[in-house]
Amino acid sequence: MQQPRRRLSVDDRRDEVLRACLQLLGERPWDEVSMADVAAAAGASKPLLYHYFSTKSDLYLAAVRLAADELAEATKPDPSLPARARRTAALDAHLDWIEANDLAYRAVLQGGMSSHREVQAIVEASRDVVVRRLADEFGFDEMTPAQRIALRGWIGFLEGASLDWLRARDVSKEHLARLIGASVAGVIRAAKADPGPPAP
Repeated sequence: MQQPRRRLSVDDRRDEVLRACLQLLGERPWDEVSMADVAAAAGASKPLLYHYFSTKSDLYLAAVRLAADELAEATKPDPSLPARARRTAALDAHLDWIEANDLAYRAVLQGGMSSHREVQAIVEASRDVVVRRLADEFGFDEMTPAQRIALRGWIGFLEGASLDWLRARDVSKEHLARLIGASVAGVIRAAKADPGPPAP
């Protein structure tokens, strides 16, 4: 059903279109979503969509970038907090964001175009941000291969645990946060105990 149109700025209208795209992506396969569907969900005209995005793929990639940028901003560490509180706050922010953006998170990681080269590039760039933040947090100024593998592996755990929780919701968000928090502590201990040789 088409949403009523409202007067919005250019940026706000574009943002609304992208959010409608992410919502639809979480509800059905991308190849079943048309530009007309997105326009109707956003309360916009189809010509307006093509004004912002020349192709359906452009729309998809812009929606994925929006989700990745928002999650990165939401989980940005607060330098005014002590180290442990800083990590806890960032993890809580991650879980709050995925809970509020359940369909968008699942669409980006598991949607029909999640294996697309450009989508993967956006996701990988987001993972690199998390790796760099963790490395800074734990003093890995120049990561060894073992440290890089440990941190990248933990991101896989974070994503897998988040997706499972969104699907099942059979533990509380607080319980999930404790599990993930304990896992990063274990990974960091292992990386520090066996850092391996420096990268060539």
